[in-house]
Amino acid sequence: MPHLQFDLDFEVTEREANQFATELAELYAERMDADTDYAAVTVREVKAIHLGRATDEKTVVLQADIRAGRSADRKRELALAVIDAVAERFGVPESNQKVVFTEHEGRQMMGYDRVGDDWSEPS
Repeated sequence: MPHLQFDLDFEVTEREANQFATELAELYAERMDADTDYAAVTVREVKAIHLGRATDEKTVVLQADIRAGRSADRKRELALAVIDAVAERFGVPESNQKVVFTEHEGRQMMGYDRVGDDWSEPS
């Protein structure tokens, strides 16, 4: 039951945002061994993002609220895949992107029809 929150300091159309959100939910599911049914993706335009190393171009920050349990390697693989997807779709330099993970116990992530389970590597 992740929530991927993308902050962008540039404009995108509603259609672009929706396509990107769908694409990133699928990317998350593939890389993190999850299902898209419970994934939430938010794309927000903000007035300014300060990222110290960023150049004077577009900037994107992803705050990824995920269930605890995935390895550092798995999270790193997702972060790099997201950075590549953002660079390809929006032309944002890699140096102008940041991915931050916040991990939650499964029971802290809820929908109307369920309380999340803890996550563990598939056997």
